[in-house]
Amino acid sequence: MEKLFYPDSIAIWGLSRKKRNIPRLILENLLRWGYKGRIFGVNPSIKDSHVDGVKMFKKANDLPVVPDLAVTLIPARFIPETIEACGEFGIRRIAIPSGGFNESGEEGEQLAINIKNIANKYGIRFVGPNGLTVANTSNGMCVLFVPLYRPKKGGMSIISQSGGLGLMFWNLMANENVGLAKFASIGNKLDLDEVDFLKYFGNDPETKVICMYLENITKGREFVEAASKIDKPIIVYKSNTTDAGKKAAMSHIAALSNNDEIIDSAFERSGIIRAYNFEDLINIAKAFELPPMKGNKIMAMSPAGGFTVIMGDICEKVGFEFAEPGKNFYKGISGFGSAGVISHSNPLDMGDMYNPNDVADVFHSVLHNDNIDGAVYVDQWPLMPRGEDVFSKLFNKDISQETTGAIRSSGKPLAVCLFGLAKTISVIKNRLSIPLFNTPEEMIKALKVQQEYYAKEKEFPFISEPLDNMDIDSAKKWLISRNNIVGEEILELMEIFGIPVARSIVVSNDNDAVDAASNIGYPVVMKVISPDAIHKTEAGGIILNINNEDDVRKAYTEIRANLLDYKEDAEFNGVRVMEMAGEGYDMFVGGEVDDTFGPAVFFGYGGIYVEVFKDVANALCPSNYNEIYKKIKSLKSYDLIKGARGKRAGDIELFIDIILRVSHLIAMFPEIKELDLNPVRILADGSGVIALDARARIMAS
Repeated sequence: MEKLFYPDSIAIWGLSRKKRNIPRLILENLLRWGYKGRIFGVNPSIKDSHVDGVKMFKKANDLPVVPDLAVTLIPARFIPETIEACGEFGIRRIAIPSGGFNESGEEGEQLAINIKNIANKYGIRFVGPNGLTVANTSNGMCVLFVPLYRPKKGGMSIISQSGGLGLMFWNLMANENVGLAKFASIGNKLDLDEVDFLKYFGNDPETKVICMYLENITKGREFVEAASKIDKPIIVYKSNTTDAGKKAAMSHIAALSNNDEIIDSAFERSGIIRAYNFEDLINIAKAFELPPMKGNKIMAMSPAGGFTVIMGDICEKVGFEFAEPGKNFYKGISGFGSAGVISHSNPLDMGDMYNPNDVADVFHSVLHNDNIDGAVYVDQWPLMPRGEDVFSKLFNKDISQETTGAIRSSGKPLAVCLFGLAKTISVIKNRLSIPLFNTPEEMIKALKVQQEYYAKEKEFPFISEPLDNMDIDSAKKWLISRNNIVGEEILELMEIFGIPVARSIVVSNDNDAVDAASNIGYPVVMKVISPDAIHKTEAGGIILNINNEDDVRKAYTEIRANLLDYKEDAEFNGVRVMEMAGEGYDMFVGGEVDDTFGPAVFFGYGGIYVEVFKDVANALCPSNYNEIYKKIKSLKSYDLIKGARGKRAGDIELFIDIILRVSHLIAMFPEIKELDLNPVRILADGSGVIALDARARIMAS
C-alpha cells in the first residue's frame, strides 16, 4: 500500500497530446501538485516523443525503469492485456480509473474476473476499477483524472466508494478549512477495498481522522475487527439503507431485522462513528479538529440571550451536563458587564460585555476552569456601517488569536458558531486554524459525538466471556441430523445449551395427549406441530389453560380441525403438550446470519405483537454481559421487566444469560441461519425466565 501513495515513479497509460485526452489531466495534476518522482507515458499508438515534456513509450518493457505505480485510464477491453504486460515487466501496483467492468453487465463481469485472475497471477494489487483512485497531499501524488488544485494539507483522510461524492466531500471540507492528508476512491473495489485502506490509514502517521462514504460493506467482520484496532476517529456515512431486500420470513427475526440495524451494532462495538448525511460527516470531522472533550460538563455562551436559551435546550437534549464553574468564576467575570443588568449563570448570557477583550478573558477563564470540560459559543458578524461606536467594535473585533490561544493552552474544546454574510464567514473560516460551525444545532451535536468517542476510549476493550453449562458436543450431535425448517424440537437444543425451557411431550393421538398431560401435571398448553403453521396463533394452533382429561381430548381434536381450516392440505405432525407457565412478561430472543457481518442476536418485546411494536435490539455474536445489558436498558419494554406500577421486577439477569447463550450458539454453529425463541417469558414473580416456543432454519454445510 505504501507504494500506492508514495511511488518514486509513475507510468500513465493512454497519455497523448490530444486536447480531449483524459489521461493528460492526470499528468497535469501531478505537475500542478508538485509531485517530484519520475513520470512516464505509455501509448502504443502515439507518434510524439513526449507530452508536456514527459517521455512517451510504446509498451511497458520499453520503460527505462520498473515504475512503482501504473495508471491505466484506457478502455476496459484493453485493461486485461495491460495488466498482463505490467505483470511481466514487474509492476506490482496499479490504479484503474476506467469503468466498464462488473457495474456494466455480463461482458463487464467477465472482464472483472479476468483482471482479478491476471493480477493474482503476478501478485499485483490494484485500486478500482471505476473510481478516481488515489491522492496524497504530502508528496503531491494525485492520479485523479479531474483537474484539481492541491488542497491544504491536514489530518483528514477520505475513503469513498463513489468518486464523485468523495470529491464533493473533499471540496466541502476545503470550504470549511479542514485540510486533507490522503484520498482513496475505491470504485468497484475488485482488489483493494475499504478494509485495506482502513488498515493503512489506521497506521498512517499523517492521518488523524478517517472519513468514509460507503454504499456497501463486503467484509463486515474484517471491517469491524480492523476498526476496533485503530485508535483514531473513524466516521462513516453508509448509504443504500432503504432496500432491505425481500426475505422469506419464516421467523419474526427475518421480518424484524435488516442489515442497517446490524451495521449500527457493528459500528457501536468497534467504535466507528456513524454519520447519517453529509452534514453530519462534515460537522463531526470538524469537531475532531478541536482538542478532545474529556468529560461531559459544558459551558454555553453567547452575547445574545436567545442563543443561550437555544443552546441550553440542545445541550440538554443531546445529554450534556451544565458545568458549575463556581463562585470564584462568577465573581471574576462580574466586572466585565457594562450595565450590570444581567445575572450570570450557565448558559452564560454575555449581552452586556461590550469590550471584546473582556470576552477573550471570559474564554480563558472558562477553558481553564477545572469544573468545565468544554464550551460552545454563538455570535455574529453582521453587516454594519463602519464606525467607532461600541457595537461596531463589539461585533467586528477579531479575537481569534486569543480564542485559539485559550484552546491550545487549556487543551479543551471551544466550539464556535458564527453567523454573518456567506462571503464574510468564508473569509473568516479560511483565516482560522480552528473550525467554525454554521448552526448551534450542528455544533453541539458534533461536539457531543466527539465527547462520547473519547469517553468510549476509556472503556475496556470488547471481550466475549465464555459461559458454563453449554454442552457443545451434544449440540453438534443434535444438529447433524437436522436440516431446513425446524419447529419446537429446537427447544431440545436450547436445553442442551443451558437455556431453561418449558417441559413438554410430543403426541400423535388424544390418548397419548391425556397421558402426557397427567405426566406433566395440570394445567397444560397444547400446540400444533406443523410446517404449515409457522405462526401458531393465526392457525388456531394454541389452546391454553387445559385442566382435565376431557379438555385435553377436545383440544387435540380442535387443534387438528383448526389447522385444516387454516390450510386444507396442511401437514399435521401431532401436538405438543407443555406445562403452563405462570404469568409474566413475554419477550423474544432470536438470531440470524447476516450476509455481511455474520451471526447476530436479536432480542426485545415478544409475544404475538412482536412485529407490531418492534421493540428490538441486536448485537453481533458472540456478545458479552455489558453489551447486552446496555442494549436491554435501551428497550421501551425495559420499564416493564424491571417492575412498573408497583409490580415485582423480573429476573433480568437470567434473561441476559439466555441472550448470551443464544449469541454463542449462533456463533459456534453457522448452520443455524435463523432462530426464533418467542415467547421467552420473564415470570412476574421474579422466579425465573423460560422459553415457551421456538423455531429455526438450519442449513447443514
